[in-house]
Amino acid sequence: MMRLRSSPTFRWSPLPALALALASCTPAAPPPPARPFAGLKLKVGVVGDPALVASIQAQRGEWTARTEAELTVLDEPVKLDSLAKSNADVLVFPGDRLGDLVDIKALAVLPDSLVLPPPAPTSEGTEATPEPPPDDFKYKDIVLSYRDQVTRYGPDRMALPLGGSALVIAFHRAAFDNPANQEAAKGAGLTLEPPKTWEQFDALARFFHGRDWDGDGSPEAGVAIAWAPDPEGVGDSTILARAASLGLHPDQFSFLLDTETTTPRVTAPPFVEALKAFVALKAYAPPGSEKFDADAARKAFRSGEVALLIDRAERSDAWGATGDPIGVAPLPGSTRVFNFLGKTWEDRKLPNRPSYLPHGGGWMVGVAASTRQKAAAEDFAKYLASPESTNRLRAEKGFPMLGVRTSQLSQGMANPRLAPGVEPRSWADAVSRTMSADRVFPGPRFPGAPAYLADLTKARVAAVSGQPVETALEELSRAWAERTKALGKDRQTWHHRRSLTGLTTSPEPPAR
Repeated sequence: MMRLRSSPTFRWSPLPALALALASCTPAAPPPPARPFAGLKLKVGVVGDPALVASIQAQRGEWTARTEAELTVLDEPVKLDSLAKSNADVLVFPGDRLGDLVDIKALAVLPDSLVLPPPAPTSEGTEATPEPPPDDFKYKDIVLSYRDQVTRYGPDRMALPLGGSALVIAFHRAAFDNPANQEAAKGAGLTLEPPKTWEQFDALARFFHGRDWDGDGSPEAGVAIAWAPDPEGVGDSTILARAASLGLHPDQFSFLLDTETTTPRVTAPPFVEALKAFVALKAYAPPGSEKFDADAARKAFRSGEVALLIDRAERSDAWGATGDPIGVAPLPGSTRVFNFLGKTWEDRKLPNRPSYLPHGGGWMVGVAASTRQKAAAEDFAKYLASPESTNRLRAEKGFPMLGVRTSQLSQGMANPRLAPGVEPRSWADAVSRTMSADRVFPGPRFPGAPAYLADLTKARVAAVSGQPVETALEELSRAWAERTKALGKDRQTWHHRRSLTGLTTSPEPPAR
């Protein structure tokens, strides 16, 4: 009988099944991040200072790595008359060119959705609270004046802020703290403290001039300001800041031009008084001060031979050399304000201290209206104005600018080591009070603003050189009226009102 071979016994193992089960439960690898702009080509044009080009070029790497887009920052600044030829998708510009860009319809209006986080999802009846969407841009961290004024033209948001500028007083602490100076000041009816009014500022300049306030055995000067033509515009800004405290009435919108007719107001009492005081301060300055531009004024202050300096806060790196303490204070105000409606002076208990912001408020980024890559251009503009990018921009030594976010102002100077002796706390306080003041007046932003300011430079330099102040201002008024006429009076009136943001205008300007 034949024996059948028994087949091998099958033994079940749980390992393959377990592996299969585990494989089915393991979450799939997350998909790669979406890069909707990969391969797109984007151009960025800089309007204005060539030094800003390098600063913007230094910020592009992170965005291109994240998006895989190709980004080119044009090597040379873009001129308005050749803007179309540049094919720029994104524009970086100073605030005083905003009106020019709006006038030629070069900028796209930015939607609220670009900067405001999307609304939080609803719970749909569940008890769990949905997580709010991320807000990496932190729009509400931007100082209110930049959200509601500097980056707007009328009701439209035309740009996002990159950095700002503000005038402050820098002073040698030794001049104020010296016991002999304090005793002499008491006898003269003065208190050695940062001035609250321009009259107090004038009195301090007069007191310190010709006095050995630092105890080195030789007399020093009282004040240094940019009296000569100045490419940074510090001299013009000083005049306008003082005139604003005298002429920007709390109940009115403008002191430069009539808001209904665009008639220049520069021959009115606030400008006459401001320019006369500006010229008079030269008597308390070092010899040759009529030739001071901003850099020369800083040099005189840095040498320790001048007690007071009016300058841009972002140039604090040029104030100290020895490390001696340097205090900082906001510009003073006026207890007398001119009412243009009644043509009378009004006394006020508290000084009128509207903050004047040079360069139309600072530097901004906008999206070109002609771009075919709107989404990518908006994304890069938002990236450039983000907290991280603007922190890097304000730390750039080649193009100094101030932060325009509350968090940045609370941090103080970006590089305190570059400003030896400057008191970080008083610097931060002065800048914060200036940028966050209840009333902020950005410099002229209507079309042709730089040319209008060049006329102001000519007038103040003529007055410093001996021309009667009234005559210099009459010539300035005629120059402004002619510019307005050449650009179109009705159109300029529309732009002027639009640039003030709070006045009613039609959606489109009148024809040229």
